[in-house]
Amino acid sequence: MFTVNETAFGWEEISAAAEAWGEWQPFVESVRQALACLDYAAAHRQSLPAHEFKAALTAFRYAHNLISAEDAQVWLRRWELTTEAWMNCMRGQLWRAHWSGKLKDIVAAHPISDETLAAALRSYALCADQLNGWACKLAGRAAVAAQLGPFDADVTSPHELLIRIEAAFAAQRAAALTAQRVQASIADHRLDWVRFDCHSLWFADEAVAREAAWCITEDGCTLDQVADSAHRTAQAQRFYLDELDPALRPFFLAARAGDLLGPLKMATGFPLYAIAAKQMPTADDPLIRQRGEQMLLTQLMAQAVNERVTWLG
Repeated sequence: MFTVNETAFGWEEISAAAEAWGEWQPFVESVRQALACLDYAAAHRQSLPAHEFKAALTAFRYAHNLISAEDAQVWLRRWELTTEAWMNCMRGQLWRAHWSGKLKDIVAAHPISDETLAAALRSYALCADQLNGWACKLAGRAAVAAQLGPFDADVTSPHELLIRIEAAFAAQRAAALTAQRVQASIADHRLDWVRFDCHSLWFADEAVAREAAWCITEDGCTLDQVADSAHRTAQAQRFYLDELDPALRPFFLAARAGDLLGPLKMATGFPLYAIAAKQMPTADDPLIRQRGEQMLLTQLMAQAVNERVTWLG
């Protein structure tokens, strides 16, 4: 799928990486469940609703820029995937989601052989976008590791190659994520990473939401009391400013602990927010420190990928 300097990475290296990261076995189990669901559907002569399957297929095609039939055929040939295998992967994923509450029983009733499972893994990794995700992650880590020099001399297996890449990546990561750099990263996002602890109450009708806000601001009711009167439940939420719709950020940025915001106009309704706490970002907060480190690491990997990775096909 790609090269880092002169080292080529394909399915074997990518799957070995997924195993090293602890992401392989959960994926394998999900494929086993999807295959068992296909067998269960066939045994019970069940078919997916045509509109549901068409919608999923259309979403997949547009997400992968497969607008025309020719685009889809080129994509299938590139990945050596038959149309039947592609359709089965889509159906298997949909059935697995549909029967999520009884997957254990379905797998027990329809055991999948190791040979059948192994033959389907690459197709499902491709159709579920696991392959692309793993490839991008591995490309970034390998490109950073390559900054210390070649890592593929005398390697005898993908597993050994991954051990070398992960060791070099860890060394580069430690050198890059110094306390001073993390502190600077946090300072650069001082407003974006303001954290809010709130309770929210949602209404479908703006007039009802305004009446509820009036009960709180003028009558002295609490949000929970208003929620009880409306036979609703106030939801506890924690989020950062950069996770909000840009149109809403000025309202939260100006708010203080104890304020009531709303009703705010959103696509899904008209919420009220009771601000319990507003926390500015500091390096003492482990969650903020983690954000600062991740920002630095993302930048490091993006630069390394740009300089050292060649994507194939």
